[in-house]
Amino acid sequence: MIDVATNLSPAVDTSEDRLANSADSGAGTRGKPGILVVEDEEGIRAVLDIALRQQGFTVWLARNGQEGIDLYRRHGETIDMVLLDVHMPGLDGPHTLAALQELEPRIPCCFMSGDLGHYTHRQLCSLGAATVIRKPFPLMAVTQMLWNLASQAASPSGRNRNEHQPSSA
Repeated sequence: MIDVATNLSPAVDTSEDRLANSADSGAGTRGKPGILVVEDEEGIRAVLDIALRQQGFTVWLARNGQEGIDLYRRHGETIDMVLLDVHMPGLDGPHTLAALQELEPRIPCCFMSGDLGHYTHRQLCSLGAATVIRKPFPLMAVTQMLWNLASQAASPSGRNRNEHQPSSA
């Protein structure tokens, strides 16, 4: 497993402009699944951004729940799923998911956390999450799981009908 909190290259740019525009290069490219990553830890956000882009996702990054909601309001038509940290300052993951579900009731979501705190796995899944990923996690297993979720979202019974294929890179 990779400890995403300690395996970050210091050369990664996670400035405010980078966060706000993280998906600009891929936005509107509907061959790629769009994922909104809401994570308060800069290192984890940066590692997920790199790993998910390398695996063919279009990525939006948010530092907190409110920023995630704002990004979803602006780009929801191209965001296919959300990867949410459970514990964040301000709105936590479950409250952020509830707000996102007001905008899109069927938005696919996965929670991630190193410590669930007072939440249980069952409670988080009952809120509408497909799964709960425990940190630290193996990046390749997580990206494959997210591709599977994107495929489900693209199915006729899923949220949208876009074709999503993993990158062969």
